[in-house]
Amino acid sequence: MTAKASGLKRLKSAAAKAAAGAAAAKVRVRLAKAQLKQARKVFKAAKKAAKQARRELDSAGNARPRPARAPKAAAPKAIESKRPLKKPPAPRVSKARAAKEPPMRSAAEIAKTVIERLHAPPPILAPAPVIAPNTNSSPGDSTP
Repeated sequence: MTAKASGLKRLKSAAAKAAAGAAAAKVRVRLAKAQLKQARKVFKAAKKAAKQARRELDSAGNARPRPARAPKAAAPKAIESKRPLKKPPAPRVSKARAAKEPPMRSAAEIAKTVIERLHAPPPILAPAPVIAPNTNSSPGDSTP
């Protein structure tokens, strides 16, 4: 009898430890979910800020074009100069946008159209033409 009692005690303590571990794991999962949610918010805000900055940069670049530089008189450069020649900045080229294709339909839209087709009555076909018997031939004549 004492073996059963000690076994029960061990089982009860193991169950209590498992319950405490499960509760702790649940708390850790909730904490991880909260951290993930916060990280998503930060990521979304940073993404939005980057998009806005990119739009502002594009609009600023398109709003006021740079004036063309007047060509300078070509003066002979000294050979002893160790300074490299400056290249003029490359002109900004606007991005060519691809022709807009119709947007892809979502799975829900496709499913909806399929269900509508299944519930719709079958199409009404024209009746089959009736071929009248040939009246020119005699009943005993086997050739048409």
